[in-house]
Amino acid sequence: MIKFISIFILNIFFTTSVFSNDVKIIELHKNKSLDQLVLESDKSEEEIENKLQIQDSDINESDIDNQDNENDQTSDENEDLTNVDKEIENIDSPVTVLNTESIFDLNEEIFINHINTIKNIKSLTLNREFIRILSDIELDADSLSYDKIYFLVKKLYEIGELEQAYSLVKKINKNNIEKQTNLNFFYFIELNYLYSSYDLAEVCDLKSSLLEKSIFLPKNLLEKTDIFCLTLENKYAEARLLNSLLLESEIETDQNFQKLFNYMILKEQGVSSFTGLNNIKSKELIFLYSAMLRINELPLDKDFIDVDPLNLAIPVILSDSTEMEIRIRAANKAYYDDALSINSLSALYQSVDFNSKQFNKPDETIASLNNNELIMAYYYQLSNIQIFPDERLSVILKYWDFAKKIGLEKIAYAITEQIMDTFSPTSNNSEYGMEIAFALISNKNYDEAEKWINLFEISNPSENSLEYAKFLIDLNKNNNLNTIIKYLTDNYDNLNNIKDQTKLESIKVLVDFLNIENATMQQSYTNIEDIRIMPSYFLIEDIKLNINKKNNLSIFILSLISMHNKSWIQLHPEHFKLILNAYSEYENGILMKLIILEILNELKIF
Repeated sequence: MIKFISIFILNIFFTTSVFSNDVKIIELHKNKSLDQLVLESDKSEEEIENKLQIQDSDINESDIDNQDNENDQTSDENEDLTNVDKEIENIDSPVTVLNTESIFDLNEEIFINHINTIKNIKSLTLNREFIRILSDIELDADSLSYDKIYFLVKKLYEIGELEQAYSLVKKINKNNIEKQTNLNFFYFIELNYLYSSYDLAEVCDLKSSLLEKSIFLPKNLLEKTDIFCLTLENKYAEARLLNSLLLESEIETDQNFQKLFNYMILKEQGVSSFTGLNNIKSKELIFLYSAMLRINELPLDKDFIDVDPLNLAIPVILSDSTEMEIRIRAANKAYYDDALSINSLSALYQSVDFNSKQFNKPDETIASLNNNELIMAYYYQLSNIQIFPDERLSVILKYWDFAKKIGLEKIAYAITEQIMDTFSPTSNNSEYGMEIAFALISNKNYDEAEKWINLFEISNPSENSLEYAKFLIDLNKNNNLNTIIKYLTDNYDNLNNIKDQTKLESIKVLVDFLNIENATMQQSYTNIEDIRIMPSYFLIEDIKLNINKKNNLSIFILSLISMHNKSWIQLHPEHFKLILNAYSEYENGILMKLIILEILNELKIF
C-alpha cells in the first residue's frame, strides 16, 4: 500500500491525431488548435502569431488559468479541491466564534521580520491558503500602511504570484505613496506583469510614464525597456545611442541583453545569427528577456522554467522555436500548477512528430528517445492509434507504469481518460481491475471505479489495495473526517510493523489528535535525542496565546512561520502537536481534512 498512497492520496483532491494516414485513431478533440486552447483567456492572443497548428486534429474548448487565479476563482473541480473541507464535521470540536483580523492587524515586527522567512511552503494546502490571505485583502484608506502593502506585494512576487501582486498594486493610489523605494517596487511589479502577459504596447506606454517620473528600477530595467521599445518602433539610431550610454554606465555588462539587442539590430540589416542566452539567474530581467525572445521568434531555454515556472511556462509552451522536450516539461509543470488544462497538454503531446517506423517498433523507439518528456508524448500517441482494445489496454498499462516511475502518473491518468471509456469491466480484463480503478479514482470517476473494484474483488478478495481504493471512494463521497479516522482505526495493525522511531512518533501524535480509540502502539525507543528542531520558546508561547484568544489570522500566520519551510513529518513531535491544534482552531478546522491527507501521504504508512 505504500506504493498506492503516495500516488493517489493527494491527486484525488488537488486537481489525437498522428499517423492518421496509416491507421484509424481515437479522436479526442475537435475544433481548436493548441494556441486557441492556451490563449483562449489571454488578453494578448491577437499579438502572438504563427503558433502551433495540429495536423488532422481537433481540440475541445479549454482554458489556461494562472495558478494565481486558482486561489480566487477556479473551475468547479478546483473549487471542490480547496473548499471541500468546508463540509467537514468537526467531530470533537464545537464551532467557536473567532476574532476577525485583517492582515494589517498583525504585529508590525512579525509582519516585517518574520513573514519574509516564509519562502518554500511544503504543504500545498497551507500554500494555497497563504496566497489567498495575501491576495484577498481590502485596502482601508483610514488604516492603510504602504510599508505593509510593500511587504505583501514583495512576498507575492517572491513566491511566483506575479498576477496577484499586480492586482494588489493596481488597487493602490500611488499618488499617496511617500517612500520612493516602495513606489519604485510597485512600478517594477506592474512593468514585469505586462511583460509576462506579452502586452508590449502597454509596456512601452508605461515606460514613457515612468521615465517622466524618474522612477528607478533594478538592473537598469527601465533603460533597457526604453531601448527595446525604440527598436520595436524602428528607431534604431536612437536605440543605438541609448545602448551606448547604457554600456558606459553599467558596472557589469548585461551580455544577455546585448545579445538580444544586437540580434534585433542585425536582423533589420538582414543578418540573423543568435547563439543563445547564458546563465539566466536574474529574475528582475527575465520577463524582458522572454519578451525580446518571443518577438523575435527565438527559443526560450530551460532556465526560464527554472527561474519562474509559474509565469513563464506558457511562453515556453507556445514557442515553436523552443526544443519540444523543454516545451513539454513546461507544460507538465503548468498542468501540476493548475495553469494548463489537460486538453491543452494533450494537444501539445499530439504535436510531437513521430513517424510510422517509430510506431511499428515501440521498444526500440522508447530506448532511442532517452527523454522522459518525449516518451510521455510517444506513449500517448501510441495508445491512441491502437485499433484492438486488448492492445490499447496493454499500451496504457505500460504508459501508466512508466509515468509512475517518473512522478507523472496524474498526467497519464488524466490524458488517457477518454481512452479508458472504451474499456468495459469483463472477466477477460479483470486482472487489471485495480490499476484501472486507481486511474479512474484519480480522474474522480468513482462510479466506474467501483465497477472495476467489484470485478477484481471476485477473484482477489484478500488484496490489500481493495480496502484502500474503497477508502478513497468513500472519502470523496462522504466528505467527512470520520472516514479517515475509520480507515486508520480499521488498519491500525499495520502501524505496529513500522520500525522508524521518527515516523512512529509523528503517527502517535496524529493518532492522539484524532482520538482514535483502541489504538495501542509500541513505544519502545532507541534514540533518546531528537534532531528535529523546535521553534523558539517565545514563538511557541505566542501561538498558544493567539489560540486562546481565538485570533484567527494570527493563528495561521504564526503557525506557518514556526514551521519554517518544513514538511509535516520534519516537525518535532511537540511542535507537530501544537500545529495540529492550531490549525484545528483556524477557521473552525476548515483545512484539517486536507492537512491530514497530506500528513498520511508523507508518512506512507498504508
